[in-house]
Amino acid sequence: MVIVDDHLAILAIAGRLPELGAAGPVVTTCGFQFRLARAVADSSNSGSLSRRLADPTAALGRALRPPGDRLSVLDPRASMGEAVGFAARHRTNLLLSELAGAALYHRAAIRVTPANQGRNWSDLMNDEGIDFATVEP
Repeated sequence: MVIVDDHLAILAIAGRLPELGAAGPVVTTCGFQFRLARAVADSSNSGSLSRRLADPTAALGRALRPPGDRLSVLDPRASMGEAVGFAARHRTNLLLSELAGAALYHRAAIRVTPANQGRNWSDLMNDEGIDFATVEP
């Protein structure tokens, strides 16, 4: 399993995902799905995600209900204990805690775009033994 951020998730939905360097189904967290859907839904937003869309209405539908053969969204209840533990150990926010907790629970790799990588994410993931890397979109 490979957990991806919102930028890679939109590429997965479109069938244009770059090589991730890890095997298994491609999934994302609820937090990253929310960020993706919010960016797509906000027509006044001129961010890097919304600029890529030819049909924002169709894209929002796919972001809210991604095709299961391309992207699944993880249920945060399964990995909540790991997320809380990660947050307590590292004093992290919800987005990062959910991401790392899901990776720990599912023994999954994490791939994010360089723009989404936090300053100390590599060190935190390394401390926890999580397969973490950045991928250019």
